[in-house]
Amino acid sequence: MAKSKIGLIIGHEYLIRVRKKSFWLVGILTPLAIVAVGFLIGFLSMANSSEETQVAVYDQSSRLAAHMEGDENLAFIPVSAAMELDSAKSMVRNATVDALLVIPSDTTSRYEVIEKSMTIYYSENVPMSVQGEISSQVEKVIQDARIKDLGIDPASLDKTRTNVSISMIDISDSSQEKEESDLVQTVKIVLAFALCFLLYMFMVFSGNMVMTSTLEEKTNRIVEVIVSSVRPFDLMVGKIISSGLVAMTQVLIWAVMLTGLSMAGIAGVATMTAGDKMTEQALAVAAENPETAQMAQVMATSQNPDAMSEMMETITELSQIDFLTIGIVSLVFFLLGYLLYASLYAAVGAAVDSPNDAGQFVLPLTIPIIIALYCGMTIIDNPHGPVAFWLSMIPFTSPIVMMVRVPFGVPAWEIVLSAVLLLVTFLVFTWIAAKIYRIGLLMYGTKPTYKDLWKWIRQS
Repeated sequence: MAKSKIGLIIGHEYLIRVRKKSFWLVGILTPLAIVAVGFLIGFLSMANSSEETQVAVYDQSSRLAAHMEGDENLAFIPVSAAMELDSAKSMVRNATVDALLVIPSDTTSRYEVIEKSMTIYYSENVPMSVQGEISSQVEKVIQDARIKDLGIDPASLDKTRTNVSISMIDISDSSQEKEESDLVQTVKIVLAFALCFLLYMFMVFSGNMVMTSTLEEKTNRIVEVIVSSVRPFDLMVGKIISSGLVAMTQVLIWAVMLTGLSMAGIAGVATMTAGDKMTEQALAVAAENPETAQMAQVMATSQNPDAMSEMMETITELSQIDFLTIGIVSLVFFLLGYLLYASLYAAVGAAVDSPNDAGQFVLPLTIPIIIALYCGMTIIDNPHGPVAFWLSMIPFTSPIVMMVRVPFGVPAWEIVLSAVLLLVTFLVFTWIAAKIYRIGLLMYGTKPTYKDLWKWIRQS
């Protein structure tokens, strides 16, 4: 009987929420807003970086200006040292150039005066990237000059420079050795951050949903009618499960939409790239006979075997990641973490009469989540260290911390022990939350304290 009532509560609560216009507006508009903001940021970044900054170089030493090289975003314009400094400054005031770099005269062979006394004059702020590029250019010229003073050819010295690549090979499995590339490490880090933030947002969003729902029913006195036919414990469980399903539905909608938009964007970029690489012959064939356009596309792609080789190499590297295990373990801790915190949020919603009163009880619930999120981002450097291990064993932090650790591989016994501890803690606190929920639902007009909650827990 109880099971059927819980099922009715879950269905009722779920349908009420997914039928709201706000649910679908948030579900549809959020992914569109994320994509739009991403495009806007990218467009603004390109627009901001596309402007060329012109810097006049007033080289009183006559040593550096001729050797300074600009790029597509930065142009160096040498200015005669015979010009008065005030005249050179007027170029900035009149907006002839964006900035004026003044290099002082230096009679020393070590360029010590130049290093300490350069000045940039500007009327509008000079981008930090431009400031860094100017410093880098001057440093390179001075460095090359000092190398020549030592009787060394800078070009020969450049040949001695190298980039060291270290291969990381996992030999934990005695039957095979697995090499881990930079790409695999990067994907694991991205997965760790994504899973961590996803669970954090899910627990906070769903927990507040449960608490708000309970508060609304309690404030409107609807709960008095509900508890006359349903046990408070069944009502709490039904709310927790239904809110979780609503949140998962919301996340699923976002995932489907974002995946579709991403695939469309990738397909568009791939089409544009392939179009740029098509040969004139392929273009001519496609223009004469539209039916052969697809063949022309294949011909163009086949002329770039390096791209296909890189793609296959990337797929091979990513196949080293055990996505199935990551998904299963993440799902277990995802559900247990949600159930633990949702039961506590439901108890808070039943204990108080307003959101303002809930603050004192919600804070102790959010502190462990915030600590877990912060520590999760710090332990990513050493996911197998002692801090990571112990936070994985503490039930209030283990869901988020395990999300960070699981992409890097966690011993099976640690996963099982952490999951068991989390499950036991969930059952214990669900029993405690049910007691608070049962008594708090019908308590009106009083602002409960921690002492009151302790009395409710002790009551049979």
